[in-house]
Amino acid sequence: MDTLTLETIRNAQAKDIEAVTEVVKATEKRIKALAAKAAVSADQREEFEQVARIAAWEAIDRFSGDSVDAFFAFMHRTAETTIKDAARIEKNQGATGADHDALKTYRLCLEEAKGDHDLAEMLCQTHPKKGRRLSADRAHAARLAFEGPVSLDMQNGEDGASFADMIASDYGVPDDLVEASDLAAEQRDNKVALVRAIIAKMGEKQATILRARWGIDPSTFLGRGADADEILAEMLSTKPGTVRVLRNQAHKSFASRYTKVTGLTPCECNKCESHRRAEGVSL
Repeated sequence: MDTLTLETIRNAQAKDIEAVTEVVKATEKRIKALAAKAAVSADQREEFEQVARIAAWEAIDRFSGDSVDAFFAFMHRTAETTIKDAARIEKNQGATGADHDALKTYRLCLEEAKGDHDLAEMLCQTHPKKGRRLSADRAHAARLAFEGPVSLDMQNGEDGASFADMIASDYGVPDDLVEASDLAAEQRDNKVALVRAIIAKMGEKQATILRARWGIDPSTFLGRGADADEILAEMLSTKPGTVRVLRNQAHKSFASRYTKVTGLTPCECNKCESHRRAEGVSL
């Protein structure tokens, strides 16, 4: 019988070691059951249990429910998704040539990119620390291990058409029906996702200033001028003059990161930023 309490869960979220230990222990039975169901060998079962334990431990802080039942449901989803990912990756690893270090880096970037594989493949080539960054080939191999390689030339048994012949384009309609508006929307969504991901990797103060200056969720658009600087200074417990210095540093840092990811020159990055609102790109 489960004896875990909501108070223990809250204490675990507050980094109480005894509470964390109790929470992890309470999820062990469920993790073992999920791992046993997915594994085909004892070694694989132990591997799945381990990755699920780590995922469960890391997920404690993300729980926002208000009952123990909700917590167990949340942990079950977390462990189940993690084990399914591990099983799929292990199955695809031999076919794609992805190595374990590359897979770990890609997983972190995929979380940062909110599940966007295009953005994750781009981020893991630029954002990890030196020595952890992936080459284009390793990044693509890791992506295939997560997605699973699919042959576009594989023929359909019914009429001989290939998979590439049958699928719609990335825009949700057949390629011959794609319009300029579809392309523009795709470019806009990619730009928004990239901007959000880059700002999320910056320091807290710089990220807060940029979000407020451009109205990027979850911040409110404060505009420009002395009033905005005073509001930000109060939010950050500093002075308006310091806010102006931090804003200048934040813009330079963002431009540098954006350049590394996109390959654009600093001039082109500045143009993208200065024209973003004029083009109606809301973040």
